[in-house]
Amino acid sequence: MTRGAGDGVDVWHEADRLYAAREAVPEASTGGKRIGVAELVRFLSDSCNELTVEAQRGLFASPRLRADFQTLKARLRMIELPVVAAASAGRVTSRAFPGGSARVHPARREGQVYVVFEFEDPTVAPGALLLEDASCIAKRPLPAPDALGQVVLVMDRSDARDALFLQLLADPMATGSFLP
Repeated sequence: MTRGAGDGVDVWHEADRLYAAREAVPEASTGGKRIGVAELVRFLSDSCNELTVEAQRGLFASPRLRADFQTLKARLRMIELPVVAAASAGRVTSRAFPGGSARVHPARREGQVYVVFEFEDPTVAPGALLLEDASCIAKRPLPAPDALGQVVLVMDRSDARDALFLQLLADPMATGSFLP
């Protein structure tokens, strides 16, 4: 089941509720700057906002914050990119999701690839794709689909951020969320 921002869900109210609940229960200080629900909301609702490595460590280290992240992500998600059926062994070059598909094609330029997303409904226009596994996350802003519902990203395997995104996309156990 997918839900998006247009479903009448007030994400800011939900974030405020989660923040209030978390602040009501004192936690021992772990030192350093802590990541909170507000940073998660900004990350999930702004297609260009990234989480620092420190923030990602904090997210994966805190089961409570991770649960808040999953709740907020589920409320914002337009379309879910599930694990690959039958969790195939090895890497995948194409994935299906409700209402579309994603494929990776080699480019003519050495080290580059095209990631092609096809949406059955060309009016569906997610702003970003968030990919994750049990230990890391990667997010990419997406341009608006063309008239046929296609979005094409040119990625360079020598770029660390692109390489992580491609690694997660090829991992049959990684999941994704198309966000507004």
